[in-house]
Amino acid sequence: MPGFEYREMDYAGGHYMVVLVDVGQVDLRLFWKNDQGEAYKRFHTVAHALKDKDEQLRFAMNSGIYAKDYTPLGLHIEDGEILEPLNLKDGGGNFFLKPNGVFFVEDAKAGILGSDEYGQANKKPQLAVQSGPILLEKGIMHPRFLKDSKSIHFRNGVGVLDDGRAAFVLSRWPVNFYRFASFFKDELKCQNALYLDGSLSGIYLPEAGLTVQGDDYVGMLGVVVKKEEKS
Repeated sequence: MPGFEYREMDYAGGHYMVVLVDVGQVDLRLFWKNDQGEAYKRFHTVAHALKDKDEQLRFAMNSGIYAKDYTPLGLHIEDGEILEPLNLKDGGGNFFLKPNGVFFVEDAKAGILGSDEYGQANKKPQLAVQSGPILLEKGIMHPRFLKDSKSIHFRNGVGVLDDGRAAFVLSRWPVNFYRFASFFKDELKCQNALYLDGSLSGIYLPEAGLTVQGDDYVGMLGVVVKKEEKS
C-alpha cells in the first residue's frame, strides 16, 4: 500500500514496532466518539463501525493521555473540528511534564510543535492530538529525561521523519523516557517526537497478527482504507 510501511526494529537491547505513514497518501483519522456521541473505547469497536461503511482499519494506536472522566486531557481535533481545546495549564503526571506538545496534520503534512508554540501558530489542522511530554524538539531531547531512570514502561509515541512521514512507535519491552526518545533520534533520525502514552499502550495491526481489542482508550489514531485497497 503506497504511503504505508511497517517495520520491527531492535535498538539498545529493546524491540520496537514502527508504522510509517505518509499522511498525503494515506487516510489517517482520529477516533473518539461515533455519530451518536458514544465513545468507541476499543480498536475492535472502530473496526466494526468502519465495516458498515465498506472501510477497513489497517492500523490503530491509542493517542493522547486522557482525564479521569475519560475525555482527552488536551487538544483533540477530528475532521477540522475542535472537540477539546488546547490545554496550557500546569499539573502533575506525564502530560504536564513540560514542554508537552501537539501532533497534527495540516494540508496533508504531519507536524509536531510544543504546546505553547502551537497555540501561537494559528494552525488550522484537520487532525490534532495533544500529549506530553515532548520527546524531541528540534533535535533536542527533553531536559528532564535521565539515562539511568528506573521508571520503565511499555510506551508509544509519534515522530516526524525528515521526509515528512509520521512514525508511530510502540516499545515491545518496557523502556524509560531517555531510551524511548533516543530511538526516535538515533534510529529514525527524527527532529521532533511526542510521547502519546504508556503502560496501556496498544496497537492494532492485522498484518502483524495483532488484532487485540485494546484497552478502554479515549482517542485512537488509525489508518483507514477502502476494502478493495487492502494490499
